[in-house]
Amino acid sequence: MAGSSSSAAVSLLPVIRHDVFLNFRGEDTRDNFISHIYAELQRNKIETYIDYRLARGEEISPALHKAIEESMIYVVVFSQNYASSTWCLDELTKILNCKKRYGRVVIPVFYKVDPSIVRHQRETYAEEFVKYKHRFADNIDKVHAWKAALTEAAEIAGWDSQKTSPEATLVAEIVKDILTKLNSSSSCDHQEFVGIETHITQIKLLMKLETLDIRIIGIWGLGGIGKTTIAGQIYHQLASQFCSSSLVLNVPEEIERHGIQRTRSNYEKELVEGGISISSERLKRTKVLLFLDDVNDSGQLRDLIGGRGRFGQGSRIILTSRDMQVLKNAEADEIYEVKEMNDEESLKLFSIHAFHQNQPIETYKELSEKVLRYAKGIPLALQILGSLLYRKTEEVWKNQLQKLEKYPDSKIFNVLKLSYDGLDEEQKNIFLDIACFYRGYWEIFVAQQLESCGFSATIGMDVLKDKCLISILKGNVQMHDLIQEMGREIVRQECCLNPGKRSRLWKVEEIHQVLKNNERSLPQNYWPQNLKLPNLKWLDLRYSGKLIRIPDLYLSPDIEGILLTGCSKFEIFPEIKDTMENLAVLKLDGTAIKTLPSSLCRLVALEVLSLDSCASLETIPSSIGDLSKLCKLGLTYCESLETFPSSIFKLKLTKLDLSRCSKLRTFPEILEPAQTFAHVNLTGTAIKELPFSFGNLVHLQTLRLNMCTNLESLPNSIFKLKLTKLDLSRCSKLRTFPEILEPAQTFAHVNLTGTAIKELPFSFGNLVHLQTLRLNMCTDLESLPNSIVKLKLTELDLSGCSKLRTFPEILEPAQTFAHVYLTGTAIKELPFSFGNLVQLQTLHLNLCTDLESLPNSIVNLNLLSVLDCSGCAKLTEIPSDIGCLSLLRELSLGESRIVNLPESICNLSSLELLDLSECKKLECIPRLPAFLKQLLAFDCQSITTVMPLSNSLIQIPSNSQECNIFRFCFTNGQQLDPGARANIMDESRLRMTEDAYRSVFFCFPGSEVPHWLPFRCEGHSITIHRDSLDFCRNDRLIGFALCVVFQLPDTNDIKRKCGSFSYCLNYVSDHGKHILPNNDNLKSYFYWRDQERKLDQDQDHTFLWKYNLEFPEMSCMSRMLPRARSFTFEISPYYDDNILQPPSFLSIDRYFKSTVKVKKCGICPLYTKKKDDNNAGAGDYSGSVRFSKNGIEEPSGSNAA
Repeated sequence: MAGSSSSAAVSLLPVIRHDVFLNFRGEDTRDNFISHIYAELQRNKIETYIDYRLARGEEISPALHKAIEESMIYVVVFSQNYASSTWCLDELTKILNCKKRYGRVVIPVFYKVDPSIVRHQRETYAEEFVKYKHRFADNIDKVHAWKAALTEAAEIAGWDSQKTSPEATLVAEIVKDILTKLNSSSSCDHQEFVGIETHITQIKLLMKLETLDIRIIGIWGLGGIGKTTIAGQIYHQLASQFCSSSLVLNVPEEIERHGIQRTRSNYEKELVEGGISISSERLKRTKVLLFLDDVNDSGQLRDLIGGRGRFGQGSRIILTSRDMQVLKNAEADEIYEVKEMNDEESLKLFSIHAFHQNQPIETYKELSEKVLRYAKGIPLALQILGSLLYRKTEEVWKNQLQKLEKYPDSKIFNVLKLSYDGLDEEQKNIFLDIACFYRGYWEIFVAQQLESCGFSATIGMDVLKDKCLISILKGNVQMHDLIQEMGREIVRQECCLNPGKRSRLWKVEEIHQVLKNNERSLPQNYWPQNLKLPNLKWLDLRYSGKLIRIPDLYLSPDIEGILLTGCSKFEIFPEIKDTMENLAVLKLDGTAIKTLPSSLCRLVALEVLSLDSCASLETIPSSIGDLSKLCKLGLTYCESLETFPSSIFKLKLTKLDLSRCSKLRTFPEILEPAQTFAHVNLTGTAIKELPFSFGNLVHLQTLRLNMCTNLESLPNSIFKLKLTKLDLSRCSKLRTFPEILEPAQTFAHVNLTGTAIKELPFSFGNLVHLQTLRLNMCTDLESLPNSIVKLKLTELDLSGCSKLRTFPEILEPAQTFAHVYLTGTAIKELPFSFGNLVQLQTLHLNLCTDLESLPNSIVNLNLLSVLDCSGCAKLTEIPSDIGCLSLLRELSLGESRIVNLPESICNLSSLELLDLSECKKLECIPRLPAFLKQLLAFDCQSITTVMPLSNSLIQIPSNSQECNIFRFCFTNGQQLDPGARANIMDESRLRMTEDAYRSVFFCFPGSEVPHWLPFRCEGHSITIHRDSLDFCRNDRLIGFALCVVFQLPDTNDIKRKCGSFSYCLNYVSDHGKHILPNNDNLKSYFYWRDQERKLDQDQDHTFLWKYNLEFPEMSCMSRMLPRARSFTFEISPYYDDNILQPPSFLSIDRYFKSTVKVKKCGICPLYTKKKDDNNAGAGDYSGSVRFSKNGIEEPSGSNAA
């Protein structure tokens, strides 16, 4: 059997445990791009593997190899120093191997590095490979493999940060791409999802996703029939179509563990970000997908859901249950029964597990068919039996069949138990522990607990996975309900009548019974003081809200862990009467204890002591210093703690976190060097000063003192430490910074935000490796030492330093300064030597109300990408050679006194955003760069001329990811001449035809609908008949150009930033009249920058935009409209208090309630053609757009505007 099966079997794919694996160079991207994309992935509930370890060896670990194999998509972030990490290169080689072997997806991201540099290994990449050739001379094949991997990866279509910006847009687009790929890969092609596609299709039809009502769908069937698998696949396929989603597996166990209210609160937090206090209101406005698995109690379910009216329109709730009545009581709109698999499907699923192929080996076909008779078409039984018989001989098969024949009624318990019987003793114990205690816990935690019991946890759990007895879902150990019931039944049968003689207890009432019968009567405080539990290893009473005390546990010498987290009435920890040699974990966080006994030192094996959120804790015994094995101590949020013993520094802790201990006033002397402490966090304490002996923390790397509002000074000894990060932000009484007497080699990040510092000492230049310095909101800061420009800073933030009037001279080129923030300072001018910041990429001068000019040397900053001078009320001009800044992407000049822009501005070849809002002296908009995406000119009252842009436009490829939107916003232009209006009209038409899938928005002063929109009328409604369209056979209707002429409301007492137009689309087909009602997909937003400024309500404005049917959420409309005989757009202003965030970069003011009068409207259908008209089945359409050819002919039923 073994020989024959191995030749025929195909190895199964690794189990997918992570949606995304991030491969990146930490020093380049960890604190910026990676942190942003990881947060966005988490927000979208995309399971992401990220390796946070800073110190790495020469080779990646087996665990990391496994994580790569178990990931679906790899995001490889190439950066400037990527090639300097052999770790990154090894990961990349492994990733590409998995791409070839398993068909996984690789998404390269070129972050501030050109793809050609990676592809051909130039510049920094070339330098590193020169080193590698010498370093790995004995293993040159590895170097060649790395080079080949870089070349191969760089050839894959990916994302370039230099083309897709700003960074927020890049992150959003990448995550959107990942979601699309995950949805396409979550189809049921995986070999273990046999026969469920039909179920999924039918259930989706029952969900009626196109309707806006709130529907509950029940999925009913036997245990093990596949309800959870089917519902889970539907959930993952549809989640991206909803605003938010939540999946609650094994509802009964969640409720048993956390209670109904906490379980409900947990899923609400997933559905609505922002906390419980506002979740109920926001939930009513949110279209959600909620999946509740294995519900079995109608009352609990009613409390858990709380009525369908709590959810937004279009929401769907999926319930799975073995009890039909529970689903009926929940008033499910549809109940779908999952029936047993047919013979063909059963044989295929069984074969996958028994032979690792789709059919049985010929010699085992008859035996396989006999096994199927006992599985009765239940997928779980097929998987268990298949895994049990994998690679077994015919004799073993026949022996197992004989065992099955003993159970003629084929009870599923007996079928499943065969797999348990095949385990060895240790594996049985691991299985029973998981079934009784650890289902749903983190895999790492479970492994640690099992290892502490002397088991080989990793090996044992792998065996259970191979036999389909457990699975790992998003890092948690999961087990099917029936398998858990089988395991617990095995324990129950150890002694049916006397729970005290069983090996494991998990039911509260049985534990109570055993404890009660152990003594003659149950004491009032529940715990007998001399309780004899000699075999007790773990005591877990977390969140026992009524627990007051526990017994002395010296009669339980083998106890390893006591978990009392959240026992809010627990006040006194008992004296420790004898040495406890095994207790390693003591968690008292969230209890009411005031102190710990001095006998704490007898816990000689203690490794973890958690006292976080012990709000009543006042003192810590000095004997804590004798806990030689203690490596983790939690003391955060101990709000009554005023001091702690110096003996704590005898411990081998790497981290001491006392953050939010708001009464902690003194820090003890450190009498001798502490060798292990690397991180100290004193955030939000009441400490006034640190002792000079603080310098004895000789290996300290990070020190956080932020929000220490009583801190007045720092000892000089702090600069003898090996700190890399010092955070003193919001230390509002800190007025001076100590002298630095000699070069400090390790300091990389210093944060002095919001301190009372007036000046920095000249010796500040001794922080020779400083990379970031934050002094923002230091409102007393008056000057900077010249030595600061000699540092290796990459970021200098002086925002809000309202007394800072000068910037130091830069006498020689500074090679590192990349980002300088001078927002809101009192600077009048920058020195001419500012041009020596040759690596500068972003410069923020916004709200520098005294700034009068920019030095001409600024045009020498060849790497500058962002220049923000908005709010510089005295700025009258910018350098005439500004066009030399070829990498400039964003230029903000709003609220300045600029009259004319230099002609060279059209040479800014990378410019994407130009903000001229409230430049009330500006008279002309000159020719602009070709790739400009956004022109913002709100309230520019003096503009008379807008130069034509079309002559300078470059045709952008239709698949260009970076140009997916164009926005032109211009308001209150009362002096606009006819030529300028004509140029804007021409530009709008050109932008509409550039690309089928690019969003376009124009807002400008005017009273006319453009002549190129063939259907126009007075008012807000327009009807188009099919006969009026010039629709060709090979055309695809991809959208509409829409236009409204509107009058703004009186804004004297209203603050707002934007409004929107919603449109109700009605159409008539051969089957009658259809209405597509208002929703967020049928709104287009128009913006102005108003905070308290008046808009001209006497002037009409024209809003023109593209309504694209090709967006995924509009796909049903793109199919319906071409078959319509007529359709009507009804356009009206829309203001909604419920909208908190619009779908673009500006936010809606939700207090805006007013009316905008729509005077005229117009529409033009947009078409695209097939690339090859002779290939009718290709479905391949060009990216170019053509307008309806009806010109300005008036359609039936319309009035020309």
